[in-house]
Amino acid sequence: MSCEIAGLIADFEVSILGRAQVRRQDGTWAKLPPLIGDMLAALALAGEAGRPKEWLLEALWSNDNRSDNAFAQAIMKLRNYVTVPKPGAKGNYILHVAEKRVDALFFCDRLKEVVAKSEQSVAELDALLALWRDSPWSDRSRLRASAWADVRSARDKLVDVVRGLPGEQRSALTSWNRFCETFPSESGGWRSQDRLPSPPRKRVLVVDDKIASELIAAFGGGYDCDKVTSLGQWSAMIKGGHALDYDCALVDLHLKDSMTDAGGEIVLQDLKRLRPDMPTVLMSAELPFEDWHSIRKRLGVSTVIAKHNDENKTVVPLYQTVAKLISEAGR
Repeated sequence: MSCEIAGLIADFEVSILGRAQVRRQDGTWAKLPPLIGDMLAALALAGEAGRPKEWLLEALWSNDNRSDNAFAQAIMKLRNYVTVPKPGAKGNYILHVAEKRVDALFFCDRLKEVVAKSEQSVAELDALLALWRDSPWSDRSRLRASAWADVRSARDKLVDVVRGLPGEQRSALTSWNRFCETFPSESGGWRSQDRLPSPPRKRVLVVDDKIASELIAAFGGGYDCDKVTSLGQWSAMIKGGHALDYDCALVDLHLKDSMTDAGGEIVLQDLKRLRPDMPTVLMSAELPFEDWHSIRKRLGVSTVIAKHNDENKTVVPLYQTVAKLISEAGR
């Protein structure tokens, strides 16, 4: 598959916006069997972090069919299409492919660039719509919905942008109708030409090195979310003059695997300086040895919540907590 967007041609090697397929060296495409395709999607969406064997087993096999042998056979079959090195002890399985060569990741990154422009190009939006071949999170997929949280949020953002276009521009989109047919249960409202004005969606910043995507998924699409997964990424945002136009921020105390750093405190100090009126939340599985009132006063956070670094468990009632803070800030 090739798509041209503002002069950029991306020859994708991994396509998961629909039934998973991999581009061969001769330019043709190999469609993967359902289970192998779901495993490919799981690893592609995980990026450089990869996924542990236990996560893949639980996500892709039922209790009755789950076994080390089933996993070994599936990984072996996947390696017929892509490179997935054997991890070290307790390491994660990582797909060796550049993010720009995965259509779903390319879609998310490119959409951010297109939306950031003062005016959206019909041709660019049409090309993004054309990337979708089918619903990747249909009933046929074994992959849990939370794995698609970032992609689904980006898709919804694209729909909002298209629906906000003037009628003549929207009618010029050649891929819009086919895109809507890809999501028949949702697209009935998308096609409406009489769109009532709606208030701008609230935006939430999530700073967490391990489970940022799972935290965002816990909002169920109720907020537009951006994630930061390291102190380096945060520093780049600040130096780059990012607007920080968020309605609330969730910040993990530790931003390294060692759990000995306090990188989240640096983020909170920056937010207190740059956005003093924005509600902020400190999150950690291991809170500092001081009472919560002192933590709130020292860091200027609105509240402190404990969390589990376990993506398969309920972390906290995030939606209710954030909704309350945003509502109180808006009074």
